[in-house]
Amino acid sequence: MISNHQIASGQARLAATVVGHGDPVVFLHAAVCDSRMWRAQLDALGASNKAIAYDRRGFGETRAEKGDFSAVADLLAVIDAVGNGAPAILVGCSQGGRIALDTALLHPSYVRALVLIAPAVSGGPEPIYPPEIEG
Repeated sequence: MISNHQIASGQARLAATVVGHGDPVVFLHAAVCDSRMWRAQLDALGASNKAIAYDRRGFGETRAEKGDFSAVADLLAVIDAVGNGAPAILVGCSQGGRIALDTALLHPSYVRALVLIAPAVSGGPEPIYPPEIEG
């Protein structure tokens, strides 16, 4: 069963899709796409878990006012709203991986496990590129 949600977080309404029931698994998309990148995973995992994907601010169907916000606070709002009150497995790709890592470090009680795909890392040094690819 697929259900769509609009989850309030500060000045935003986060668009979330939920498939299935059971332990929550939250998918965090990369910065080059939106939650649609996880459609196949939602369908597959929804048979045994509660698979959740949402559009972060500035992506997909999420609507938000301009202003300061916390991507971690947005994720916590999603987990609180549709996560059954259980710690979630966070699956993050690229920028979504950074948000998953930050959440695990700042709020470990919300996180059961991490699955990270080429994650960005907060506080990491800026890359240094050789001149031939700097161009």
